[in-house]
Amino acid sequence: MNSYQGVERRIAPPRPIDSLSGPAPSGFGRRTSDTYLESMIATSSPAKLRLMLIERSVEVARHLAGLWRETPGKRGTNEHSLKLFELLSELLSGVTDDKVEVCRTVADMYVFLCQHLIAAEENGDASMIDEIRLVLETEAETWRMVCAQETGASSHQTRAADVLARTASPGAPAVGGLNLQG
Repeated sequence: MNSYQGVERRIAPPRPIDSLSGPAPSGFGRRTSDTYLESMIATSSPAKLRLMLIERSVEVARHLAGLWRETPGKRGTNEHSLKLFELLSELLSGVTDDKVEVCRTVADMYVFLCQHLIAAEENGDASMIDEIRLVLETEAETWRMVCAQETGASSHQTRAADVLARTASPGAPAVGGLNLQG
């Protein structure tokens, strides 16, 4: 007779983690910060989502440069440089209208940042990562201004490109080619 017979009948089926029948076991379930982040993403405007991506890119670049400085053996391609490349690629993919000069310029900037990251990986040069971070910090500041103006706008449906177009100086090209709504 097999000693495992009948065991399945004695083991209770797994309880869903989000079950209301009792507290989830410690170490299981969602962290509060995950729920908060998901809520922010679900309710944010396209401009705010772009800003969040840029700010995350700044954090990853700062961490990567610090890691390369502290531990020379960790230089080159690693999970942090791959994450930064992924974030830069995502930001590049948000620039969709190549017929508008400003969009081409922004796209070229992100292509340059990706190439600069690849060169930094080859050399293990933390100062090159700092250069990427500085460009991203400037970009983040621009998008903070867009988000501030967007918040002041009467409609939450205002496109970031429309806000940018209103703030452009006379004679400057409009930024209507940035399609941040997907």
